[in-house]
Amino acid sequence: MLFSKNGAMPRITQPHDDAWSPDVEDAVATFGNRSRNEILRFLTANGPASRGDIVAAVSAGEPSVAKHLIALEQVGAIEVDVEAGRRHGRSPRYSANPARIKELLDAHLRYVLEE
Repeated sequence: MLFSKNGAMPRITQPHDDAWSPDVEDAVATFGNRSRNEILRFLTANGPASRGDIVAAVSAGEPSVAKHLIALEQVGAIEVDVEAGRRHGRSPRYSANPARIKELLDAHLRYVLEE
């Protein structure tokens, strides 16, 4: 990791233009993470699936998969058959949401290609 002259970690930059929309932010967070991509790929090919099924199929542990599933659900890239708050004692099944995945990818492409 590169540090500045004073030994501090570098600042994380944030784009300052109107084209950097919430969908672009969500796309970068979603598709810029290998585990999230692996989960989406698995669910697209095999879903709906339980969290245990996903853990068994991808190269991430249960706590990591749980964290990524929450993030993917928040951006709408996956859907869950049991609503949040009602999952205690239940085994929800997760499915990819191809329409939302395409929306996020399209937003990212428009941003990168300045369309």
